Amino acid sequence: MKKFVSMFLAVCAMSAMSVTAFAQQAQAVNVTSDEKMKISFGEEKFSELLLPGQTYTYPLYIEQQDGKVVPLTDEHLKDVKLRAESKDGKSAISSFKVEEENDKYQLEVTTQAGWPTKEVEVEGAVKAVKRSNGQVVGSAEAELKVGYPTISDEALEAVKADEYIFVEPAAPVISTKQFEKLDEYADGGKVTLTNGMWKYEVRISGQEAVNMLYNERAIKEVSSMFEDQNFKYVSFPGGPAFDFTGKMTIDVSDEMEDFNGKFYVYRYLKGTLHKIDATVDLDDESVSFETKNLGRFVITDKEIADKTIVDKSFVSQSQNPEQKPETEKPAEQKPESEKPAGNVSDKNDYQSGNFDKGNPDTGAKDYVGLAAMAAAVSAAGIALNRKKR
Repeated sequence: MKKFVSMFLAVCAMSAMSVTAFAQQAQAVNVTSDEKMKISFGEEKFSELLLPGQTYTYPLYIEQQDGKVVPLTDEHLKDVKLRAESKDGKSAISSFKVEEENDKYQLEVTTQAGWPTKEVEVEGAVKAVKRSNGQVVGSAEAELKVGYPTISDEALEAVKADEYIFVEPAAPVISTKQFEKLDEYADGGKVTLTNGMWKYEVRISGQEAVNMLYNERAIKEVSSMFEDQNFKYVSFPGGPAFDFTGKMTIDVSDEMEDFNGKFYVYRYLKGTLHKIDATVDLDDESVSFETKNLGRFVITDKEIADKTIVDKSFVSQSQNPEQKPETEKPAEQKPESEKPAGNVSDKNDYQSGNFDKGNPDTGAKDYVGLAAMAAAVSAAGIALNRKKR
């Protein structure tokens, strides 16, 4: 009996030592099961507009017990892991994830490429979850907007003085409401949109929003097929369509000498060159043509046969090559002039594809950051092998 009692007391003593050891360990790492760890995106207000086809990064921070805010690192994530989730506006996001770089964590957001006319609001969060049971112990929320800036209302007032409306690459969208205002200014008549090198004169009564983003990049398939010709390219990758036929005029003064006064105009549509009946004004040093749809225009100094197929990958076996497609594939190019503020990576080129133009009605917040951290417990005498994320 005494031996049994002695053994029992020894076990109790060992248990007490284990409890004491565990308490010391928990105190050492300063973690309990319900302790909270405040994380946030620092001073980031998420006020900038995210452009399609770009990658943005937002560093994550932690508020220490002394109130000091420091970058979130592996040292703070021994017992929890991070998970990024996007909610509303998913169609505007290509990737929404947490990345580690140089032992620091950040939210990386890649926007879906496209040429929308409306801003899309995106709600997302970085959540902290326990490694032991997956329980969410906190989150830092982010509310973003994706799209292109809209032209200023002041720029539209030029119509009142019978002047042109200057379209800048930094603000290429004209909204439906702005077109209504423009129609009032023009009293139902035509308005002229321009960037200085091209101008487009058209009626805009009842016109819906358009994205007038443009560039002058070469279409490599065309240039490589006709290496002995000179080319000038004017492209509207968003493919803005108008309800009325308008007149597009392109300045070719810089090409007069190289082209020797010879100008032939084509529309590049789904891998095929379609000849456009254009007027050449040598005195004005310009070419002009009528169209409802702005797409990818090609000007050259030598005639090319109408409906010449340049890229055969567009022509399926079931499609008649002689049949003119109705819509244009957006150019697989990225504007160089729009560089948003902040930490941005331009490694992602613009891709072709549709873009959700919906604009969910959600509220805006600057940022909210709360997360929690729970410790994995250890029995006495057993080493805990912590997993690094």
